[in-house]
Amino acid sequence: MKPPKEYKTNFLSPTALLRPFQKGREWVSLDQIIRLEGIGNYTTCLFADGTKLLVALTLRRLADRLPAGLFVRPHKKHLINRAFVTRVYTHRSAVQLINGEQVAIARRRVDQFRAEMQSA
Repeated sequence: MKPPKEYKTNFLSPTALLRPFQKGREWVSLDQIIRLEGIGNYTTCLFADGTKLLVALTLRRLADRLPAGLFVRPHKKHLINRAFVTRVYTHRSAVQLINGEQVAIARRRVDQFRAEMQSA
């Protein structure tokens, strides 16, 4: 997948993420990202094919670069792709993802999360 020319040197475009490898770099569609998990000053990207990528950016910085509406933030540690949500457990305050993982919804973010999910 080739990004638009103005994003060639950037880490992120509106539709793709630049993944570094030992032999070079590769653009991956944002539709392939299931979830982003913040770990201190780093973020782990979990992809649909099961691979993971550790990025030297905080979750907040990465979230600011993503297009609005594609991802929702149920917890301060997690940012999930709406397309991969299979079920929302309101009684447990958790989200079931397509890969079987469950992500907790923070108590203070429950109402905001529901509103974001319904606006899609």
